[in-house]
Amino acid sequence: MRDNNALPLLNEIAMRRPAVHCLTNTVVQALTANMLLAVGAIPSMSSDIVEVADFTKSADALLVNIGTLDGDLKASIRAAIAAARENGIPWIFDPVFIDRSPPRAAYAKELLALGPALIRGNKGEIATLGGGPADLARKTGAIVAMTGVTDLVTDGEAEITLDGGHELMSLVTGIGCAGTAMLAACVAVSAPNVRLASVAAGLDLFGKAGEQAARESKGPGTFAVAILDQLYQFSQSSLQERKVEA
Repeated sequence: MRDNNALPLLNEIAMRRPAVHCLTNTVVQALTANMLLAVGAIPSMSSDIVEVADFTKSADALLVNIGTLDGDLKASIRAAIAAARENGIPWIFDPVFIDRSPPRAAYAKELLALGPALIRGNKGEIATLGGGPADLARKTGAIVAMTGVTDLVTDGEAEITLDGGHELMSLVTGIGCAGTAMLAACVAVSAPNVRLASVAAGLDLFGKAGEQAARESKGPGTFAVAILDQLYQFSQSSLQERKVEA
């Protein structure tokens, strides 16, 4: 286990097994669920308007990813966020491709007023939401994670930058989206005053898992499996070290 800073976080996820309800794009549902399971979290995926509020109420975090956005999903997102807000459940926003579609960008900006705990996007998506990462964090009260060759995490005051990962991570559809779900698990087990550090530790862990998975892979196909295995092994290592310390 390379990242000692992530050990307490992984321990907490593995011990508490947070439930993360995922309103995510249809391309990445299986990978997202499997990544959450690999670190010890419990995924659920229903977007049915009839039950989405109930699933959200029983979760520890809500993920909203608008990668494949349609009218029905918009209604479910509103219902889920309302349930999360009513029950003090943090929700995480991944504004996928808003820099490619003005109507999508307008919808994303509407959601910002509903108080996400974490916004994760690339440079273009964060810029489309308005200003730089620190400005966006101050405006919304959210932690902002801008990912790329170098990741930047900020609460509007403090900033943490991270290097890592591998180019194969960009060649598997949904790796980034699934990574955001993993960050939702990190947020689920972290108090608001330590979310900045928790999100940074989660991103660092994700990058290291990608690096190690790339060493063992022949290409994108084997990489997608290997990164799940790496995250699982990191999680199991954290439990073993906890037992030794105990």
